[in-house]
Amino acid sequence: MQTTIIIDDNLLAEAAKLANTDNQSQLIEKALSEFIQHHKLTHNKARLLELYGAGGIRDDYDYKALRNGEGK
Repeated sequence: MQTTIIIDDNLLAEAAKLANTDNQSQLIEKALSEFIQHHKLTHNKARLLELYGAGGIRDDYDYKALRNGEGK
């Protein structure tokens, strides 16, 4: 897909230097991919935080007995 966009030249130059590329298409694709990955990761972390405290260990749980084959 071809799109015309206006980007600050200094911003583009700094990003190109950090990405070690002169290809603007590759630079934009990399930036978009990293943006998406970052937001998916942030979303997943938020979901994990929502689950915090939702489970638990039963009061009668005895890992030593299970280790010795005494319980199920």
